[in-house]
Amino acid sequence: MNIKEKVKTAIETLLSKDAWLLKNDLSEWSITHKLAEYLQPLFSEYNVDCEYNGNVERDGGRKRICVLKGELRRKNIRLSDAEKDEIDTEFADRAVFPDIIVHRRGTNDYNLCIIEVKKSTNTTSPDYDEIKLKAYTTGYYGNDLKYEIGIFIEFVTRTADIGFKMKYFINGEEVNE
Repeated sequence: MNIKEKVKTAIETLLSKDAWLLKNDLSEWSITHKLAEYLQPLFSEYNVDCEYNGNVERDGGRKRICVLKGELRRKNIRLSDAEKDEIDTEFADRAVFPDIIVHRRGTNDYNLCIIEVKKSTNTTSPDYDEIKLKAYTTGYYGNDLKYEIGIFIEFVTRTADIGFKMKYFINGEEVNE
């Protein structure tokens, strides 16, 4: 089973066992926690972590990405005051806390999969999640996380007809299934 199939299997388990979370539109943290639990046995040789911000290969030991300020502006994503003040650079260097990652702790050599999740009831655009997934999966602009694949999942919530949609990102680009 490949990465995409394993993630879909874990999602199907979540929909089967924890539909209540989705039907009642509970927090994304609750949903991602349960999804991570179902991912772990499918990726037994890896660690599956939520909101993991560690990066042993970066000064300060925290996960950061660099994205183009112009891309953030085009998507109407707010720049911080510090980012606005840095007029001599076209990049924004941002701290990040991915929803779920499949990796081996202590190295970036085994960063397998990174997942960002939104609920259909979330009024925030998924644009920033997609920008992050592009950065997580590329070495452009000094990004060093080297994830093999990034996955965006939108869960349909607050309805009896729950479900999900997925987008995939490889080498900094959205790819078809």
